[in-house]
Amino acid sequence: MMNAVQSNAEAKGNAKTVRSVARVEAEKLKRQGKANASSARAAAAENGLDVDVGAAAMIQDEHMGDAEYNAAIAISDAENNARNIRRAGKMQRNNYGMQAASSFISAGAKAAGWK
Repeated sequence: MMNAVQSNAEAKGNAKTVRSVARVEAEKLKRQGKANASSARAAAAENGLDVDVGAAAMIQDEHMGDAEYNAAIAISDAENNARNIRRAGKMQRNNYGMQAASSFISAGAKAAGWK
């Protein structure tokens, strides 16, 4: 039964790690999107464009929107992976539980004189 508890705890920990890493990656993606938008704004201003309207503003918005989308996808993928990890941990826990029950029943049967 200790194996069952251990595998379940490992799955929980691994799922939390996957989620944490995804949140960090999502923040990196957002920061990169802001940096890209800032660079696009600076380039547009250098070329004498009004950076608050027209194509220059659209490009900035596109950088920010793409970064937000990519961050959301990263978190969504991590949630799916975390659920799969937890599911696998539960399956392993159940497998260990069944093995323990089977061993207990087998030992009881041998003690009772059954084969």
